[in-house]
Amino acid sequence: MRHLTPIDRAVAGYCRSWRIAKATEPDVAVVNPETLEESTLGDFQFRYIDISSVSHGRVVWDSVQNIRFADSPSRARRVVRPGDTLICMVRPLLDSHTSADWIEQDSYVCSTGFAVFRSAGGLYPRFLKCLPFTEQVKRQLVAWQCGTNYPAVNERDIRMLRVPVPPPHEQAAIARILDAVDTTIERTREAVERARILDHSLLHDLLERGLGKQRSNKRPAYWTIKRVSEVAEVGSGVTLGKDVSGFKSVELPYLRVANVQDGHLDLNTVKTVRIRCDEVDRYRLEAGDVLMTEGGDLDKLGRGTLWEGQIPDCLHQNHIFRVRANRTVLDPRFFSYVVESDIAKRYFMRVAKRTTNLASTNKTQVRAFRFPVPPLSEQEQIITIVAAAKAKLNGLIQKDSVLQQLKKSLMHDLLTGKVRVDLSQGGFQVPASFFEPLPDDLLDAFEGKQ
Repeated sequence: MRHLTPIDRAVAGYCRSWRIAKATEPDVAVVNPETLEESTLGDFQFRYIDISSVSHGRVVWDSVQNIRFADSPSRARRVVRPGDTLICMVRPLLDSHTSADWIEQDSYVCSTGFAVFRSAGGLYPRFLKCLPFTEQVKRQLVAWQCGTNYPAVNERDIRMLRVPVPPPHEQAAIARILDAVDTTIERTREAVERARILDHSLLHDLLERGLGKQRSNKRPAYWTIKRVSEVAEVGSGVTLGKDVSGFKSVELPYLRVANVQDGHLDLNTVKTVRIRCDEVDRYRLEAGDVLMTEGGDLDKLGRGTLWEGQIPDCLHQNHIFRVRANRTVLDPRFFSYVVESDIAKRYFMRVAKRTTNLASTNKTQVRAFRFPVPPLSEQEQIITIVAAAKAKLNGLIQKDSVLQQLKKSLMHDLLTGKVRVDLSQGGFQVPASFFEPLPDDLLDAFEGKQ
């Protein structure tokens, strides 16, 4: 019995009735068909796609430069035409692959860190562009990659890539299904971005102009401006690594800076710490505490969110401040939204101790933070409005996640032939709900403030 190589095992999952071919077979595809010669005129201009310009199938166009050949790096050599597929040969598991979905005939060049695949007739371009993201292609790339710190696949090996070549009509049908999912994902992402903008501007508007039809461009005069120390108590967290031997102690979960994000918590990984029993009450979190990070990277400065008692007897480390509101004057949910606002971000950026790319604040500065405090009844109204906007945003984010899982499942099933497109019955049926437009009222909410 012939020993199966990693490549054999990688392609064993393809449909047996499909042709399996090397990508470089004459009727399948051509690899790196065009290269800029060193004799290229120095004034020749092109848009340069580097590996850093690509993320999970998408080109980040803001990072794509328009440069002259004379000014270009030596790796800017692969000519790209509409319909080409770019497979990243450097750290291939990062999925920095993409395709030339544009129709413009402008000059595009990509890095030699990509292998450019161009259909030679056997592969439908929109089918070919999906293949780099399949498990079968990934396993081949991993088998070939060399190096540890900078793993990469060389051009000789990638020319040996084995791909499925279904009948043309089946390739076209599969591509149409996956394109439909992509279109829905793109629409959902656009709606998410609009929702994020609305969420941010709505919060700013409410805190700067107040509520009601009689709003002006100024904050209501009857709103008071308070320091945190006047309406809440600020507590520091437990210091890690303290020797508790000789004391009665207990091991409890605690929150790190990584757990506290801007406006939400990440509780996927929660560590524990051993602490003296007589110090537990001092550091134990209570539902309604607002958590704020001390700093680190600039994006961590003063970020925070509300603790709702998700984990019993949970503590917080000393790089996280706990703000416990006096609920007779301040609703902790309202304060958690203030922490997300530009008012807080501007203050902490101004007072923080800063070094290159790092910043930190301290308990004194947190206690001195001044912010608007409406009457409790108005705080409650603002909470209701902002919470509704966030619920819509989170719903869209969840929809995007579901669509991503659907696409992943469909790609595996369709691109391996595990699920065949039954053309005699009108094609593979994707649940109609995935392609329904978003509800009108939801879309209207994200067109801007009314």
